[in-house]
Amino acid sequence: MNNQLENKIMDKDFIKKLIPQKDPFVMIDKLLYFDNEKVISGLKVTSDNILTSDEYFTEGGLIENMAQSIALHRGYRGYVNRGKDEKPKTGFIGSIKHATIHSLPKVGTELITTVEIIAEIMQVSLVEIRINDSEGGLIASSEMKTIIVDS
Repeated sequence: MNNQLENKIMDKDFIKKLIPQKDPFVMIDKLLYFDNEKVISGLKVTSDNILTSDEYFTEGGLIENMAQSIALHRGYRGYVNRGKDEKPKTGFIGSIKHATIHSLPKVGTELITTVEIIAEIMQVSLVEIRINDSEGGLIASSEMKTIIVDS
C-alpha cells in the first residue's frame, strides 16, 4: 500500500481527537504514515510526560505508546471513512506476546512507532509493533491483540 496522508500530521490537538486517551495520558503526538494495514506514529519524549522517570521513558510508557498507536490507526481510519465528528472507539489490550524492550529512551528522544496489522476480525486486531529512535535504532517490539469495546 501507499501512504494515504497528503502530509504528516503534527497537530497534537488533532491527534488527541483521533484517540480515546486524554491528557496527561497521551503517548503519541504525530501521525507520520497511514494505510489500511499500517500506521507510523511519533512521540517526542519529554520530562513532563507522566510515564517518564529519572529522565527515561519507562517500560509502561513504551507499551502504552504501542497501544495508542493502534488506536491512532483505528481513529484516523474512522475519521477518513465514517465522519470527522465521530468519537474514537475505546478498546483494550487483549494480549501481548514477544514483548522485548532493548533500551529505555532518554528525554529528548524522538520515537517512531510502526504498527503492521497481521489480522483483523470483527473488533479484534492482531498487530506487530516496532519502536525505533529517529536514527533507526530498535528500542522495543511486540505483538499485540487488541479488542474494540465500543461499536
